[in-house]
Parts: sequence; C-alpha cells; structure tokens
Amino acid sequence: MQGESKKKPARAFATRLFAFGALAGFTAAVGFVGHQTYRAATDSFVAPIILSPDSDIIIAQKLKLAEIGVERARATSQIEAAEVDIEAATKGIERLKGLSATTSNALAWNKAVASQQASFGKVELKNLAKQEIVLKDMIEQQQKLANQAKANMDAGLISKMDYAKEEQALGRWQVALIETQRTKIQTDLLLGQVAMSQRSLSGGSTMATPEQITREEQAVRIELEILKLESERRARSAEKKVLEEKLATIDELEGQLKARPIYRAVESKIEVAFVPYTQLDGAKEGNEVYDCVWGLFWCKPVGTMSELVPGEVILPDPWGNQARGQYAVLDLSDHSAAMSKTLRVRPNSLAAKKPSAAQPIAKK
Repeated sequence: MQGESKKKPARAFATRLFAFGALAGFTAAVGFVGHQTYRAATDSFVAPIILSPDSDIIIAQKLKLAEIGVERARATSQIEAAEVDIEAATKGIERLKGLSATTSNALAWNKAVASQQASFGKVELKNLAKQEIVLKDMIEQQQKLANQAKANMDAGLISKMDYAKEEQALGRWQVALIETQRTKIQTDLLLGQVAMSQRSLSGGSTMATPEQITREEQAVRIELEILKLESERRARSAEKKVLEEKLATIDELEGQLKARPIYRAVESKIEVAFVPYTQLDGAKEGNEVYDCVWGLFWCKPVGTMSELVPGEVILPDPWGNQARGQYAVLDLSDHSAAMSKTLRVRPNSLAAKKPSAAQPIAKK
C-alpha cells in the first residue's frame, strides 16, 4: 500500500509534464502557423524568370533596337539629303540673282550703246551736211568749167576730148553728191531708230525693243526659278526640322531602351521576376527575396530586389494565371532560386527607408 501511494505522485507529475509539453507544442504550432500566415499575407509573391540573349523578350528587344537603328540611319540619311538640297537651292538662288543683276547690266549697256550711236550719228550727220555743201559748190564750179569748155569747143579752141573730160568730172561730182545724200538719209533713219530705242529704254514709250522683250522674258524666267528654289528650300528646311525632331525622339527612345535593366540581357544572362499588380505594394527596391518550400514553408533569404522596371507586361503570375504587371531585377545570392516557381519579396525596415528610383527624393 505504501508503494502504491508513492507511485501516484510520480504518475501525476508525468501527466502534468506531458500536458505541459502538449500545450507548448500546440502553442508553438499555432504561433508558427500564425507567423507563416502573417508572412504570407504581407509578402509579395513573384514569378522568377531567367533572361538570356536567347529569350523571346530579349530577341524582341534586339529586333526593336535593330528597327530603331534602321529608322535612325534612314532619318540621318534623309537629313543629309535635305541639307544637300538646301545647299544646292541656296547656291542656285545666288547664281540666279547674279544672272538677274547681269540682265539689268545688259539694259544699262543697251542704253550706253544707244547713247553712243546717237552721238556718233549726230556727228556723222553734221559731217555729211558739210560734205553735201562742199560737193554742191564743187558741182557748181565744175558746171561752170564744163560750160566754158563747151564754149571753147564751139569756138574751136579745145577738142571734143577735152570737153568730154570736163563733163566726166562733173558727173563724178554729181554721183558723189548723190552718195552723200543717200548716206545722210541712212544716218538720219538710224538716228530715228536710236531715238526710239532711247525713249523705249528710258520708259518714255509704250513700244519695246526686241532686246527689251528678250530681257523681260529672261527676267520673268529667272524670277520664277528663284521663287521655285526658295519654295523648295523652305519645304526642305521644314522637312529637315521634322526629321531632326524625329531623330531626337529616336535617340531618346533608344536611350530609354538601353537604360532599362533588361537591356543587359542582350549580352549576358540576368535574373528577373514578374510582379503582378496585385503584389506590387510589397515589391519595393531593396526588399529581401525569399525562397520557400511549396512557396509557403521554411523560407530562406536568397537575395534582394534591386530594381523595379517601368512598363507593363502580361505574363503568367505565380499561380499560372495570365496577369498584368511589371518586371523586377533580382540580385540573388543563391542563383538556383531563380529556377523556383515562386519567390516571395518581404518588406523590411531598410527597404521602407530607401527611396524608390521611380520617385524623386524630397529636398529638405
């Protein structure tokens, strides 16, 4: 009886110890489940992706960059062609303006020539008038000699041959007078034409000389050609400005594409993750990345999220459904984690204090 009484306290103590252990295990299990539930509720689930130069998105990126390069080369060549056309039009306008000035000089030359012809014609007309007076005097004198010779011949003082010589001399002087009078008429006619040309060249007549008509026709053609070249130059200048703006846009787009982290995958492999918009709140730059068994238990840190890439993409989310979201660049210490189906991004105090690249730092 005494031995049984000693065994009862030992059994009671064992029972209490077992109950305490069971309670502690249950409490630990509840705490573990609660902790995992809290982490699952606050963590952001992302789908890791390994991007390499052979990935579809990188090939598309290469294709886009190649297309941008082709557009850039085309725009550059078009700008160079526009510059050549503008320079050619400018030189053509300068040459045509020089030719226009030459035609104006031609008008001045015509005026000078007409003035010289008028001066020369007046002098020649005066000389012909003097020559006519002299010839008339000579004819009058020769006529007297011829009459005297006839009287002498009739008186038998000279022969018929001597008389004929005097008559021939008279005829030569008469012919010379006729030639002088004819030249005088021609000179007078020429002076009249010169006077008409001078009045036309000075604008005092409604009639125009053939030279004026030709010059005006050339002036009109030159003016029209200048207007045409100036219009082409303005059009090409406007086209060049548009092309320069297009080239600036192309350069800006190319710079943006090359500045994106995914561009690094064109040359080497990088590790990224697809972050659905529903998981975007907890996916901040600098937050720790965890790899968990079945995506839920025994999570271990495998790196950090280094950058959230701007721009929307549509990919399968961590649960296999098509979703909208963004890429995030991962900095993994355990690269094998990139082959997991799901990773979790866990907010931390350091990440909360670190400003996002998409948001400017406020100045104090």
